Amino acid sequence: MEGPFTAARLPLESQLERTPQDASWLMPLMLLFLVKQLLLVAIIGPFTGHDEVDHFYYIQRLAAGEGLGVVGEVMLPKETKPYRKYVADYPNNAEVIQPPLYHALLAPISLLVPRGVETDLYALRLISVVIGLAAVWLAYLIAGLVFPGAPLLRAGVPVFVAFQPQFSFEAAIVNHDILVIALFSLVFYLTLRGLREGFSPRREFLLGLVVTAGLWTKTSVGLVLPVVALGVWLGWRDRRWSWGDRVAAWHWLAGSLFLTVVLPLLLVTPWFIRSFVLYGDPTGSRRLQEIPEYGDQAQGYWDMLPDREFWRGRLEDFWGNYGWRQVPFDPHVYRVVWIVWGMAAIGLLAFLIRALVRRRRKAPPLLSRYQWRAIGLMALSVVLLIYGVLYVGTIQFTQSRFAFPGMIGFAVLTLIGVDRWLPERLRPLALPLLVALLMGLNVLTGLRFLIPFYYGPGGGAAISP
Repeated sequence: MEGPFTAARLPLESQLERTPQDASWLMPLMLLFLVKQLLLVAIIGPFTGHDEVDHFYYIQRLAAGEGLGVVGEVMLPKETKPYRKYVADYPNNAEVIQPPLYHALLAPISLLVPRGVETDLYALRLISVVIGLAAVWLAYLIAGLVFPGAPLLRAGVPVFVAFQPQFSFEAAIVNHDILVIALFSLVFYLTLRGLREGFSPRREFLLGLVVTAGLWTKTSVGLVLPVVALGVWLGWRDRRWSWGDRVAAWHWLAGSLFLTVVLPLLLVTPWFIRSFVLYGDPTGSRRLQEIPEYGDQAQGYWDMLPDREFWRGRLEDFWGNYGWRQVPFDPHVYRVVWIVWGMAAIGLLAFLIRALVRRRRKAPPLLSRYQWRAIGLMALSVVLLIYGVLYVGTIQFTQSRFAFPGMIGFAVLTLIGVDRWLPERLRPLALPLLVALLMGLNVLTGLRFLIPFYYGPGGGAAISP
């Protein structure tokens, strides 16, 4: 069962040709995503997204020229009291501990919106929709870059991202996480482009600027730095330096790593220093750990790793548990997700074993070297982000959304696993079936969980000032 990866054995140049037919499904996908997101913006009750209250009033603070603020000194206005169960440290605004790029970018937009708190909120939510569209487009670019001859992946990856329910939720509320997802994806795309076409100083500088923007949005973007460094190192190896060029080779590698890894860290150092002076550590995690009923839920790594209930909770967070876990799926939906994802994991393992067997037998490889490297970098990013989820768990209670920046990696690994289960005759049905299943999950999410929660008897919509 060769799967859609047969095209990987074609010369690399032929794989890189853009498929003109993509517009016939890509534009409808983007339009459908836009419509879905506008509906979510309208359905989700005001200030009921996770940390939406804090992020919104952080933006308002900057728009009013009141400065960055310090956690414990910046209070939320009294009119936010009805939404206190959606706030981590009410009445404190805990999000002012975060780097301000997202909030600073949205502050001028907030000033342009006609007066009215909810009007402003929904206008800023529309910016999240636009950022979400950019993330879906990047998913398409990455999938097309790595798997141009595999329809299930080239089209399936952006479909997976566009209809993943929690990604959709992030792209419909005011929260910097959606910008983090987009910037992380852009860093990944630029790294893969450099690995394929070669790293030039201009490309490296651009990559470093995007990494810097990510760090100034959320310091957890630093988890992408090992991925960038590995990609640059692989690009350095591909240049096949001669022994006589050893000095030039090491000079090139040092310069490349400086632009892509060291420079972003230097440019974000002022924020690290500020956090250290105010909170005692560069990220402010010590201050977050002190929040009542927030840091109390911290656990050690060896408590989380073997804990079955912990991982079940992370699965639930990845697909549901909207708005500070106020809107969960029912157990039957989670059970179906467990089964599908479990089968995909087994399929992915089978694919890797088959690839190793073919290599030992010196049979034609399933993937090109570039594709293997791309998958390896995606897998590394997923592992690092899962570590990020665990790290946050040592400070406070943790959520799967800290791994959402790797959504494209999750999509690729899932779909490779799904592909292994498909007989040749059923392959043409794979993509329509994927679309139908994910659309069905989105419809179910809206009709069975979100709308009843917000607009049913005693629902979340009853929360109003």
